[in-house]
Amino acid sequence: MKTKVLVAAALMATLTLSLTAQNEDKRGGFELNGGLSLSACAPGETVTNAGAGAEALLHYRFTKHLGLYGGWGYNAFRNDYAPAGHRCDFEETGYIIGLQYMHQLEFSNSSVFVRGGFQYKHIEIEDPSGELLFDTTHGPGWQVGCGIDIPVSGKWSLLSEVKFNALQEMEGHTTTTSIPDRNYFSFRVGVLRLF
Repeated sequence: MKTKVLVAAALMATLTLSLTAQNEDKRGGFELNGGLSLSACAPGETVTNAGAGAEALLHYRFTKHLGLYGGWGYNAFRNDYAPAGHRCDFEETGYIIGLQYMHQLEFSNSSVFVRGGFQYKHIEIEDPSGELLFDTTHGPGWQVGCGIDIPVSGKWSLLSEVKFNALQEMEGHTTTTSIPDRNYFSFRVGVLRLF
């Protein structure tokens, strides 16, 4: 696990250094977003309510409209967990990488964008006291989204986005049972700093 974290940190640092030489083109950026997450379906009724989450993403635009984004994401839900017999916290963390297509609106300096990417995440279930009840292995998933980028200045933008996230069934470290497929919508608001 430490190796994966070190490799991801090295890649992000290399990308950041390569972007500083191109700040006149503003090809790079750093995004922080957060907001509501709402389950689309919950097989086995594992998670059925709303939650919240956040992401920290690096951007690199390699053509006028097409770019790459990647970073780390977190989502948390609280719901009844049958094996524990009470409400528990479902925390999902992991990595995201994908492509983004952005196009400026003809009548405005705002732009619309669509994104599609790969997720590599794991889930922990904790009881209200913080005791870990379930921990999964990291597993693959995907996300698609669309939104609007509203420039505030030459370097800053406000973002609003709707995403659909899907994670496949994951095996657990601490138990033989698995977490079923997880599908949810994310409604996010964020800021983007171009460089």
